Amino acid sequence: MQLATAIPTTTIRRLLNMLTASYGRRLMLTLGLGLSASLAEGAGLLLLVPVLERVGLGNGGSHAPGSLLWGLGLYLLLVLAAAGVTAARAIVSNHERNHFIDGLRGDLHKALLHVSWPVFQSLRATDVKQILMIEVNRLGMCHDALVNLGVAALTLPVLLGAALLLSPPLTLVTLAASLLALLLIRRIGRSGFDIGMRAGWAQQAMLADLTDDLAGLRVIKGLGAEQRRQEALVRRFTDLRQLQARHAAILAYEQAALMLTAAGLAALAVATATLWLEQPLSEALVVILAFARLAQRGLGSLRVWRQLETGLPAISLYTQMYDRLRAGAEPQTGLDLPAFTREMLLCGVSLRMPDGRMALDGLDLVLQANILLAVTGPSGAGKSSLTDLVSGLTVPTTGTISVDGTILTPDLLPAWRRQVAVVPQDPFLFHDTIRANLLLAAPTATEADLWTALEDAAAADFVRTLPQGLDTIVGDRGGAVSGGERQRLAIARALLRHPRLLILDEATSALDGGSEALVLETLNRLRGQVTVLAVTHREATRRAADQVLELDAGRVRVNLPARL
Repeated sequence: MQLATAIPTTTIRRLLNMLTASYGRRLMLTLGLGLSASLAEGAGLLLLVPVLERVGLGNGGSHAPGSLLWGLGLYLLLVLAAAGVTAARAIVSNHERNHFIDGLRGDLHKALLHVSWPVFQSLRATDVKQILMIEVNRLGMCHDALVNLGVAALTLPVLLGAALLLSPPLTLVTLAASLLALLLIRRIGRSGFDIGMRAGWAQQAMLADLTDDLAGLRVIKGLGAEQRRQEALVRRFTDLRQLQARHAAILAYEQAALMLTAAGLAALAVATATLWLEQPLSEALVVILAFARLAQRGLGSLRVWRQLETGLPAISLYTQMYDRLRAGAEPQTGLDLPAFTREMLLCGVSLRMPDGRMALDGLDLVLQANILLAVTGPSGAGKSSLTDLVSGLTVPTTGTISVDGTILTPDLLPAWRRQVAVVPQDPFLFHDTIRANLLLAAPTATEADLWTALEDAAAADFVRTLPQGLDTIVGDRGGAVSGGERQRLAIARALLRHPRLLILDEATSALDGGSEALVLETLNRLRGQVTVLAVTHREATRRAADQVLELDAGRVRVNLPARL
């Protein structure tokens, strides 16, 4: 895709709005410190003229040691003040930068956690991770660049004013030459924004491939595809490196041009001062020094602008993702629901998948409270889609779902999920201790509560055998424990929630017969206190159920009491 090399004005406005929202009134403190340092620097330059005259570089200046020492001392004091204020500004700016990027990450993460389930399923996880980690860092670079440009915008007029006070003709001649040189150099790197945008896309693609390799390594090895995947990632690296090399070349050419320009300006200032203006050497030296500072700040600002150009595409990538998440957010109304005590009713419920396929088609179901419902059916029958609907993760395409007569509208789903606990077929455990994973469901649970839940899930015995017990780290996604142990821990976590509706989506599939029997005993003890919907292919669970629902192609094939 061909991109425009010019920076969109909306991008700049977005960055300014983001910085203003992050800084508030503290922005004036940062800029005020920069202005203070500039005033001290300008005053120091003006003070150099009488100092230089005292040492004989003016028009017949006399050598007075006392006044010279006082002048030099005052000059050093001003330089010290400027250095101190500059250091303070750097510290404040670094603090504000961290506050800025932490705020951006926090806002995006919050939007991600509150997005609706269908929108979340449409996302590519690596895109979100790339924006959270890489693009937000680039926005931090934009922050630094814009703050430095703001300080330069305050500094340059001060230095320019000092030079004009000393020699208006020399200042105007050198300034005109500087502006002409900057206009010519500016054309070297016109594609910085284009390169920055392409680099963002290249990093997204590289991170996506790498994440797929980590998640699918078993498949890669099983298919003997190691070489093909390696070559694919190398191509991603090559694409990114080519863009980075192009940007580095632009910066190198521009740096060389800047060095040549600075030298030319210095030569022009010396020649103008001595040959044309016949200016006193003390004034000429200070003006030349002022312009050296001006050239350093001005040409340095051009380099900072290049960094800003390269980082600005991160704003587009960030805001596109953030706006997408915000648009797909679940309503946060703070509404509540009475406890589920009578029945859940599904009337004409259909669910259409993003590809147009009907996962459920005209489903009617009455789920009485405090029973065990077993849901069976072949793969693709709609079992997981049913659990997504009943658990409040998503809403039906057509039809209604009601709990004790209250229809579950989108604004009530968060409140309904507070009464629900779900144990999926492939349960997820965080890379943390067993204790932390359990407390995620019930932060105020006591030690006794944890062990009771583990006993009910037939997990207490194996946890006791672990060297660290409850404080054992379960590894990435729970990989340090077996599949069956992971399922039992997930069941214990769900039981800690004391749900009104407990959904077990093939949650006993990895358990042996003995462990399954213990879990079924727990469910039997809970009979009459909690409603259980168990998606299962296990005959033992089916026999224990009060009601059996068999699905086929998104429709009810059998719906009858288990013992009939």
